[in-house]
Amino acid sequence: MADHVSFFRARTLPGKAQAVAAQMDKWQREQKPQAKGYVRSILVANNNNADEVMGAVRWDSSEGYFANASRPEQDAWYRELRALLVADPEWFDGTLLREFSA
Repeated sequence: MADHVSFFRARTLPGKAQAVAAQMDKWQREQKPQAKGYVRSILVANNNNADEVMGAVRWDSSEGYFANASRPEQDAWYRELRALLVADPEWFDGTLLREFSA
C-alpha cells in the first residue's frame, strides 16, 4: 500500500496562528495514540502573512487516513481547530510518489 498525504492550507482568525500550532500539539498528545497509521506531520506559517498556515499529514495508507477521519474524537478535535480559522481549509489528498531527505 502507498502512503497517503493530506495537505491543507488555511487562514487563521487574526493572530491565531500560534493557537492553531497549539491545537496541533494537542492532537499529538491526545489523538496520536489512537491514530493508526499516522507517520508524521508538518505545520508552516507563511513568511508574508502570519495568519496563513499550510500543513501536511502523512499516513501509511488511505485506509489509515479514512479510519482516523471517521473517529468521533478526531471530529471533535477538528471542530476546535476549525473555530480558529476564517473558513474551511483547502485540502489536497494524494498518494506519495517520492520522498527525499538530507
